Amino acid sequence: MRIICLSCGHKVEVDDAYDDFEGLVKCVVCSAMLEIRTEEGKLKAIKVADPLGGAASKPEGIAGAAIQY
Repeated sequence: MRIICLSCGHKVEVDDAYDDFEGLVKCVVCSAMLEIRTEEGKLKAIKVADPLGGAASKPEGIAGAAIQY
């Protein structure tokens, strides 16, 4: 599964271990930390994590994300 980084647009590749996952994924290009939630291999939510550890004040939600199989 590929997740598009909301910060830089890079396609972040994640393997099958992320099919049912909730947590952080790091973009290898811009180092943005993305908070994602997936269920059954489908992206359900994504937002850029706050660098201080909390959620960003203005979450992007799933509308700003793209996923490719």
